[in-house]
Amino acid sequence: MDEKKVKKILEEKLSDLDEKELEKLKKYLEEEKVLRREKIEKLKELIDRGEYNVPPEKVAEKILEFLKKNR
Repeated sequence: MDEKKVKKILEEKLSDLDEKELEKLKKYLEEEKVLRREKIEKLKELIDRGEYNVPPEKVAEKILEFLKKNR
């Protein structure tokens, strides 16, 4: 989906929220951003140490899901 469409949809949906709900959403998004960054950093460290292993079965599953979804 193109960024302009996403922005328009979000603006429409968010216009119904009051100030308190908007603040709650902003706080949640900020916390989510921090958690995502932390997770990425942990994964990078594992990869750098050679300790991150992905089961080949999971890779195969995801490839098949992707192929089925994008036919």
